[in-house]
Amino acid sequence: MQKIWQKSEKLKSSFLTQIVEDFTVGNDYQLDQKLIPYDLKASQAHAQMLHKIGILSKNELAKLTKGLLEIKVLWKKGKFVIQKSDEDCHTAIEKFLTTKYGEVGKKIHTGRSRNDQVLVAIRLFQKESLNKFFVQTQDLINSFKEKIKVIGNIKMPGYTHMQRAMPSTVGMWLSGFVSSLEDNLVLLKSTQKIIDQNPLGSAAGFGENILGINREYTAKKLGFAKVQKNPMYCAYSRGKFENIILQSLNNFMLDFGKFSNDLLLFTTKEFNFFILSDEFLTGSSIMPQKKNYDVLELLRGKCSIFLGYQYQIQEIIKNLPSGYNRDFQLIKEPFFNAIKLFEQCLSMMNLIVQNLEAKKENLENACSEEIYATDKVYELVKQGVSFRKAYQKIGQEFE
Repeated sequence: MQKIWQKSEKLKSSFLTQIVEDFTVGNDYQLDQKLIPYDLKASQAHAQMLHKIGILSKNELAKLTKGLLEIKVLWKKGKFVIQKSDEDCHTAIEKFLTTKYGEVGKKIHTGRSRNDQVLVAIRLFQKESLNKFFVQTQDLINSFKEKIKVIGNIKMPGYTHMQRAMPSTVGMWLSGFVSSLEDNLVLLKSTQKIIDQNPLGSAAGFGENILGINREYTAKKLGFAKVQKNPMYCAYSRGKFENIILQSLNNFMLDFGKFSNDLLLFTTKEFNFFILSDEFLTGSSIMPQKKNYDVLELLRGKCSIFLGYQYQIQEIIKNLPSGYNRDFQLIKEPFFNAIKLFEQCLSMMNLIVQNLEAKKENLENACSEEIYATDKVYELVKQGVSFRKAYQKIGQEFE
């Protein structure tokens, strides 16, 4: 099949062209299955805009609208599948419209490049994902707060240098994660604001000066807060915005990792402060007594995997020149993988918090006399003793 970027049929298929296609397309056409609904949404807005500026007739717009809806129905049924020869979802959609509706299908690409098509489709996916994560994080925060109501007043030792240090409570420990998550949401909100820009109409990265493409119109139709006005920045933002998003989400992953690490320690027989139900635990193939918190170990490990995805994107884009570069294709997979991984970890965190049980007797028995040493120092200070003299006096009691 002739490619949409071919000017003629002179380039015949051969063993060599197939090898090159396999290398350049890679698995991009498979990854693009995820982008189909977002590309359809953007294509509908673009078609409406083309009608508004007089490029499409009312009848042509109706045909394209019908065709785009047909593709969406097929996609939901798993029957609209991108072929490797299509290269991407944009070409597959245009091919369907052209095959079924003729010349009007060839007009849908007017004023667009596959560069701004993929930008807007991914941008819509990003907006939807971050909106969902914002709500799900609020749910996690609420789960923490509900758990604090139940077990928050139980005493527990606080630790520094992995040694018992000062008196604390389960509530103080858990609410530390609440405070951190709330700060993370501030960063996430800022990230949402940054990416809420419409790149559609930037075309190949230099805009359009003949047709009068109405970018404000498509921005409104697609629910963007504003137009990403500089067309070269649109191209430059590909990869940059993905990196910003994953940097923002990585703050959550750091919290998930720390919480997992704490629980892995606190659920050991040596501590025995907390427990999860058997549904969360695995066993050993050789040791019949074992109950393992694999879920926490994997959650901790996945935090490192996530950071690796973010680093991949950063490394791909860091030295690219301005304008579109085919390297951008390579950031799709780590980005999609990172988003999927984050969603899984966020969901698991919520389940863990909701099902966490505290062993009150063990926690309070661990609050041994030495963790109140600093309190004793301050009691002497209140009586007029200098801090350093009080420190030395109480310290001698624990030598």
